[in-house]
Amino acid sequence: MEGRFKAVGFDMDGTFLRTRVDYVKLGNVDREVAERHGVAFDEIDFGTAVKRPRAPIGAWLEAHGRGGEWPAIYREIDELSTVYECEFVDEAVPFPGAVRCFEDLRSRGLKVGILTRGSLEYARRALGPLFGEFDFVMGRDYSNYDDAKPSPVAMRQFAAELGVDASELLYVGDNTTDWESAAGAGSAFVGVLTGASTLEVWKAADPSMTVVDSVADIPGLF
Repeated sequence: MEGRFKAVGFDMDGTFLRTRVDYVKLGNVDREVAERHGVAFDEIDFGTAVKRPRAPIGAWLEAHGRGGEWPAIYREIDELSTVYECEFVDEAVPFPGAVRCFEDLRSRGLKVGILTRGSLEYARRALGPLFGEFDFVMGRDYSNYDDAKPSPVAMRQFAAELGVDASELLYVGDNTTDWESAAGAGSAFVGVLTGASTLEVWKAADPSMTVVDSVADIPGLF
């Protein structure tokens, strides 16, 4: 891979850091907040996306003459999401070899960043002193929530912030949403086994995918 890439990006939870997050609670923040404001959540058609979009909530409010409430409700969903993400943030630690991997890649002149579905504040707290060492850290609140992973929009925005084309970026993740975002943007992808996905899951997604045990193995690919 030497010379093919100008930047390497990492997912954070389950890839670069070992963390603990209540994803069931986090995944229902939109419902919790919307119903608090009298939104008939179960009447809304969210489609079949892997990650539930937020735009249909705004559309429901608009259809019921309450469109002006959406910006505040949107912010409330974001804020409560960050609260839930940070519930166990003090337990976050880099996986073995993660810091050495980062240092090795930087020594080769590569840009190195973090792209996470977590908020930027959560990333800042979880990464601690490492936060400022990356060339760029991008959270879901960088732009529109529905453009976050698995949307390829997030990967393209991330690559642009690193100053490279998406095709010059290698992205490393533990979840198929990471792979979907990278593949859709034309970025290369490597799956790790430290998080959500097993080797069987990865190969079912893409039989030709490169899979390694952990981020500690990434420098060996160059």
